[in-house]
Amino acid sequence: MKYELIKTDISAERVVMQDIIEDDIVVGQEPTDDYEVTITIGIYPTDGVAPDFSKDIIVKSNNTQTGFEIDEQREQAIQDYLNLINQ
Repeated sequence: MKYELIKTDISAERVVMQDIIEDDIVVGQEPTDDYEVTITIGIYPTDGVAPDFSKDIIVKSNNTQTGFEIDEQREQAIQDYLNLINQ
């Protein structure tokens, strides 16, 4: 069975938070330099037997990355998943 991409949606960026721990107790959270998005991809099975489906992929990025690096990272995550299911 072969799968093809039919649609891609990217969520708003969310800041990744980290716990603040004092005396082994979490007392709060603070933002990090990382953020993440959820990429929802629509998948079409070309055999016509299985129904279309979607998959959520979470991609974490860092503020030090350029826009081009982030675009490439997200495209690579999508391609890696497609390669995985088409093996």
